[in-house]
Amino acid sequence: MKNFYYDGHRFNNGNLNIRFSPDEIQDTKAGKYSMIELLSWKLDKFDTTFIGEKYCLSNYTIGCTLYSCYADKVFILDFSDIDNILMEGRTLKLYATKPTPEDREIMESEGL
Repeated sequence: MKNFYYDGHRFNNGNLNIRFSPDEIQDTKAGKYSMIELLSWKLDKFDTTFIGEKYCLSNYTIGCTLYSCYADKVFILDFSDIDNILMEGRTLKLYATKPTPEDREIMESEGL
């Protein structure tokens, strides 16, 4: 029986909690699939997708923008959080914000 705690949780304000199960972490480390693939599958359960291109968040990190079709919210994902939080078995908290006009333009160009 699958533990639904590992599927994540959407809050009323649009925020998301995502967590990888120990089996998923083990399969990823064994090369069965990549961390990004696993994260994409998790986000898909919340009608959330990657939009736009990756970009620098600071001098040391790269990230991207995620869009939740269900909540009409965007999230900023720091790629280092995948390795430092999710692959350690901890919960990644994604905080929802309203899409900016630039985000809307990107979504329109991508057909969302």
